[in-house]
Amino acid sequence: MENFLIAARAVHYPSTISLAGVFAFLCFVAGPEASSRLCRQLSLVAWVSLAVALLSGAAWLLFVSAQMSGQTIGNTLTQGVVATVLTRTRFGQVWTLRFVLAVILAALLLMPQGWRGRWWRWGGLAFAAGTLALLAWAGHGAATPGRPGDLHLAADMLHLLAAGAWVGSLIPLALLLADHRRNGDPVSPARARRGLVRFSVLAAISVGVLLAGGLVNTWFLAGTVPALIGTEYGRLLLCKIAIFLTMVTFGAVNLLRMTPRLTPAAGHRDPLVQAALDHLRRNALVEAGLGFGVLGIVAILGILPPGLHTEPGWPLPFRLEPAALDPSLRVALAVLTALASIFLVVGVATAAAGRYRAMTAAWGGFAICAALGALVARPAIEPAYPTSFYAPAEPYAAASIEHGARLYAGNCALCHGAGGKGDGPAAAALTVRPADLTEPHLFAHTEGDLFWWVSHGKADGVMPGFESVMAPADRWNVINFIRARAAGILSRGVGPAVSAAAAPAVPDFAFQNGDRQQTLSRILQDGPALVALFSRPPASGRVAQLAAAQKRLQATGLNILAIDLGSASGAPAETAASPPFVEVAADVAAALALFRAPDDGGETDLMLDRAANVRARWTAAAGGLPDAATLLADTARVAQFPAAPQNHAGHIH
Repeated sequence: MENFLIAARAVHYPSTISLAGVFAFLCFVAGPEASSRLCRQLSLVAWVSLAVALLSGAAWLLFVSAQMSGQTIGNTLTQGVVATVLTRTRFGQVWTLRFVLAVILAALLLMPQGWRGRWWRWGGLAFAAGTLALLAWAGHGAATPGRPGDLHLAADMLHLLAAGAWVGSLIPLALLLADHRRNGDPVSPARARRGLVRFSVLAAISVGVLLAGGLVNTWFLAGTVPALIGTEYGRLLLCKIAIFLTMVTFGAVNLLRMTPRLTPAAGHRDPLVQAALDHLRRNALVEAGLGFGVLGIVAILGILPPGLHTEPGWPLPFRLEPAALDPSLRVALAVLTALASIFLVVGVATAAAGRYRAMTAAWGGFAICAALGALVARPAIEPAYPTSFYAPAEPYAAASIEHGARLYAGNCALCHGAGGKGDGPAAAALTVRPADLTEPHLFAHTEGDLFWWVSHGKADGVMPGFESVMAPADRWNVINFIRARAAGILSRGVGPAVSAAAAPAVPDFAFQNGDRQQTLSRILQDGPALVALFSRPPASGRVAQLAAAQKRLQATGLNILAIDLGSASGAPAETAASPPFVEVAADVAAALALFRAPDDGGETDLMLDRAANVRARWTAAAGGLPDAATLLADTARVAQFPAAPQNHAGHIH
């Protein structure tokens, strides 16, 4: 069924774009001097495009109805499924409206040539453009929620309209050039030149809109390098972009090299003029063929999950980590990238115009920028693996960490040690010392890197892979535990002053606050939080101090969560009902205990920003537990840090 749907889409897109392109050509390019023969040919193209669009649109509707119902094509036709889809789904309602517009277009095309004035052309363009733009509701743009979805949908619509104005006008342009080629009128070269100039303006505007709309679509659907080169969707999108750039190159040759040969002084029988017209017509047909190839790719992209919704399989043995570069080198790399892009564009444009000296200089500048960029970026090149850009399948939360701790003890502690310092019982017999999993270098590797090593082992041959021992979810749980333990140890280096440096993150957890159950991630949406961790019941004065601070600071957006880790439930009976104490399960208490030091004097307070990063830390042993005034000042600073980054596709990374 999927292949039939792709075929229907691959036919429907070009036919609908061709229909809109005919009317765009009549309105913006052909001009009043278009011959009657050209007008008849354009009417025929419009009729064929409309008929094919109706048939392929009906097939598209049928296949979608069969997919929605899970029935065969025969049952879909005989059991009223299509009618249900048409009346009860947004897809069907859009298809009904598009059918009405197509009927109006058919009525316009039935009008005699003598009745077709300017109003006919512009009316036809409006209805054809509406038929084309409504296709956006059948794509990914209509699935993006909220206000970002409105932007995505608008970009999709403009993208389709620009494709109709440019790609859809290429066959009419070839017909115009052939008409002037056959025409014996002495002014044909001048008319052809005027038509080409008008088409070039239309094409330039369309290419600009296509670029803008394409950038928006790419941002929403494959807005990262891993999603572009590591997923089927992204690779097809890159193929589409490559064909689009090839089309632009053909257009540049037509505009910069061929069109100037149609000089007003040249006669219509001049061999150079005839050759230029032939060349222009062939290029237009090649562009049209490439454009329809792009639309074939679009037909496939529409049924694939977007790159940002798919785990990218990184195809390269290395990756670029810009954060490893000094700020000055990052600026230099950005400047070199911008210059290389400019030289690339100039090189293509000068090649299309036949200015080979300028082309050589531009390509030389591009090569120099590329070489310098490679030298600047060299320190940022890191080894990479197929899973390097995988997102964890298990959330960084207390339940996962508790499960991962048990798996670590049974599978990893033998070599890495119970504390993760690489000093396990088997470590002494190994030729390579196991890695210390408590050092900050752990966070220099992506979660996907760790997943690859846990799954397949290290290249040194000492660490084995656990792919056959642990399920993928278990491997992610182990990684969450390892990272949480390292984050807890790293957090001990955070002082009482609010820090903007890279900070360790506390895992998400659930807690009971009276009769309400909440999570850390939920309360952090409203502002920072202070998590006070106790290893023994606090003195009554400390309880009163925290309660008073809670009442005063809630108005600023700061929540205080006081948790006694010394009881199995996370809060003893004498404090469970005392604000701001909250109850947590044993697995949460175990996960949060990783963020305490044994010598903290019985209490560790962690100030968390909205991304759950530890921005300030106090301990009872240091004698400087925060009072209300300190918390008030620090809350204002920590509130400036951004929340957990949520990308444009609605996923948190």
